[in-house]
Amino acid sequence: MAHKAEQQFRSVMQKIDYLTNISQTLSWDMRVMMPQDAAEYRGAEMGFLAGQIHALETSEEMAALLQELEAAPIEDRVLAAMVRKARFTYDKLSQVPEALYSAYADHNLKTEHIWAEARAKNDYAMVLPYLKQEFAYKKELISCAGFANDPLTGLMDEWEAGTTRQQIDRLYEELKTFLIPFVRRLRDEPQPNPALVRGFFPKEKQKAFCREVLRAVGYNFDRGRVDEGAHPYTTFNYRKDIRFTCRYFEDDFTRATLSSLHEGGHAIHWQNMGEDLDGTTLAVSTSLSVDESQSRFQENILGRSLAFWEYFLPVARKFFPDLGDVSPEDFYRALNALHVSPIRLTADELTYNLHIILRYELEKALLDGSLSFEDLPAAWSEKSEAYLGVRPANDADGVLQDMHWFSGYICYFQSYVLGNCYDGHFLHAMQREIPDMFDQVRRGDFSHILRWNVSHIHRFASTKTPRQVLWDATGEELSARHYLQYLTDKYTEIYKL
Repeated sequence: MAHKAEQQFRSVMQKIDYLTNISQTLSWDMRVMMPQDAAEYRGAEMGFLAGQIHALETSEEMAALLQELEAAPIEDRVLAAMVRKARFTYDKLSQVPEALYSAYADHNLKTEHIWAEARAKNDYAMVLPYLKQEFAYKKELISCAGFANDPLTGLMDEWEAGTTRQQIDRLYEELKTFLIPFVRRLRDEPQPNPALVRGFFPKEKQKAFCREVLRAVGYNFDRGRVDEGAHPYTTFNYRKDIRFTCRYFEDDFTRATLSSLHEGGHAIHWQNMGEDLDGTTLAVSTSLSVDESQSRFQENILGRSLAFWEYFLPVARKFFPDLGDVSPEDFYRALNALHVSPIRLTADELTYNLHIILRYELEKALLDGSLSFEDLPAAWSEKSEAYLGVRPANDADGVLQDMHWFSGYICYFQSYVLGNCYDGHFLHAMQREIPDMFDQVRRGDFSHILRWNVSHIHRFASTKTPRQVLWDATGEELSARHYLQYLTDKYTEIYKL
C-alpha cells in the first residue's frame, strides 16, 4: 500500500508542477509580449490555474496520501522533502477557501497590469484601489493561515519560513546604526567621477555585451532567454526554461550589465537545481532570501568588483568606443561611488539597504493601519528624505517605482537584505576554499565560483531549509557581521579613508 500511495502522491505533485510551470509561462508572456487588451482574460486564466493548483494541494486525496506516507519514516531524501513541503502547504492552504485563492490570483494579475500603465502615466490614483485590495487580500489569506494578529510576520514567513517581525526589526536597527552615519561620512569625502561610466551606448550593443557577460558567469542560453520588460524580472519555470527581462539605458551601460547579472544570478541558481528534482515541486529555491543572495552575489560581489572590470572593461571597449582610456581602477571607483537616489534600482550597495528599510517600515504601517494608502506617497517621500536625503520627483520615481506590491510580493523586500547577509557568509566561506577567487575573476574564469555555488547551494534547491543550506556551506548562523565587514572594507578602500 505504501508503494501505491507513493506513486499516487508523486503523480499529484507532478500535476502541481506542470500547472505551476504553465502559470509561470503565462506570467512571462504577460510581462513581455501579451497584447494590452488581453489583461482581463489573462487574469481569469491565471485565477483558474491558481484554483486548480489550490484544489490539488488541499484535496481529500492529498490529506489521505500524506497521512499514509507519514505513518512510517521515509528513507528517500527527495520523497521526504516532498512530503514535508506538501504537508506545510496543505496545513496552510486548507484553511483558505478555493474561491478566495482564485479571486486573489485574478486580482493580482490585473493589479500588476494596471500598475505598469499607472507608472507610465505617473498616476498613483489609477492603481490606488487595486493596491488597497491587494493588501486586503493578503491580510485575509494570511489570517486564514493563523497570522491574524501579526500579518507582517505571516507574510514574511511566506518568503522565508521562520522570519519574524522582531528579527527583522533588530537586524534593521543594526544596519541603520552602521549605514546612516557611514553614508553621511562618505558624502563629505571627495567623490569619484560618475562621468567615467557615462556616454552613449546603443541598446543593441548593450544586449550583445550583456550576453557575453552572462555566458562567462554561467548562464546557459540553451536553457533560457532574455527579453525587454518594464521591470527586471525572472520567471522561475522548469530548470531548462528560465527566462528573465532587462531594461537598457543608452547613457549608462552598467545599469543593464548589473541588472543582467542580478537576474542572471537568479536564473543560474534555478538552471543548476538537481535533475532528480524534476516534477517534484522541489526545484525551487529554499527561500526567496537565499534566491536573492544568488542574484546579488553575481551583481555585487562579482559584478561590482575591481577584478571583474579588470577583465571586462577591455571587452566592453570592443562594444563601446565611448569608454576611452579610463583605467579599471577609476572605472571601479566610479561604478561603486555613493549614488544617493530615490530610485532603488540605481542605488549603490550601501544606500540600497536603506531603500529596503524604507519599504519595510511603510509596509508595517499600512498593515497595522497607522498609515492610509492615500497618504502613502507623502510618507514615502518623507522617509526617503530622512534616510537618503532626497525626495522622489514624482510618484513614478517613488511609490510606483517597484512592481512588488502590485504583484503580490508584499513583505518581500527584506529578502534582499537577508540575501546580502547570506552573501557575506558565502563570500567568507568561498574565499577560505578558493583563496584566489578574485584572481580567477581577473582572468575571466568563473568556473570554480560556479561549481562552489552549485555544490553548496543550487543543486539542493528546497530539499534543505535556508538555515541548513547556510550551516552546511559555512558552519555559521545568519548574521550581518560578514556583510558589514565586506562593506566597510570595500568602501574604505574606494574612498581611501
